[in-house]
Amino acid sequence: MTSSSSFAVYPDLRGRRVLVTGAASGIGLATARAFLGQGAKVAAHYRRGKAAGALAGEFPGRAFAVGQDLSEEEGCVALVKQAAEALGGLDVLVHSAGIWTGGPIREMSRETLEVMFRTNAFSAYYLSREAARVISEGSLVFIGSTAGQRGEPGHSHYAGSKGAVQSMVASLAQELAPAIRVNLVSPGWVRTPMSQSALEAREAAIVSAVPLRRIAEPEDVAAAVLFLASDASRHLTGVDLCCSGGALLPMPRG
Repeated sequence: MTSSSSFAVYPDLRGRRVLVTGAASGIGLATARAFLGQGAKVAAHYRRGKAAGALAGEFPGRAFAVGQDLSEEEGCVALVKQAAEALGGLDVLVHSAGIWTGGPIREMSRETLEVMFRTNAFSAYYLSREAARVISEGSLVFIGSTAGQRGEPGHSHYAGSKGAVQSMVASLAQELAPAIRVNLVSPGWVRTPMSQSALEAREAAIVSAVPLRRIAEPEDVAAAVLFLASDASRHLTGVDLCCSGGALLPMPRG
């Protein structure tokens, strides 16, 4: 799956006004491209990198690059405001931006912990608050992680930040219904710049633990996001859609 033509077609997404965070690379970039392929208008957020700007050149009048630091409340507030102004309103928020760093608990510094939660969890709350004030009827989709579902040794701060988003989604799905649906996509290993070094070190071992025997591509996650943002999932809210190739399935023992 490498192009917009590989995705299912959702006619209701044409003309939708979509904010995608983390659209400079990986899942966010694939998701922004997927929505543009459906005919949506997209505000592509970036903190650094040129890809979001390239989208604006490739899809003039439908893609807009917006740069903000989402580890601070002010950046989240400004991003939603700028996106709504560029798009003429907002129908969908996809929050993909995030970080993944190592953090053995015996070595965990306050700065490491706080940066992780500000970037991954607090941003989700601030963006939800601002988007809920702008979206009259629509959808919020967050990118979680299998780490938030089962934990991840050596990365407890990352797993905790994603677990917080998971609980937030379940809460907001009830609070914002029926006008706004709120859902989560929780990928396992995905071939992105963030995971590149880890995959280079142990991809064979990782693949052997995945029933579908491959690492997900960013487009696999984007396809799940499209579905949850579209009317095809109109009766789904509070869902945590695990996109992991079956990695969390119980393994047979003996």
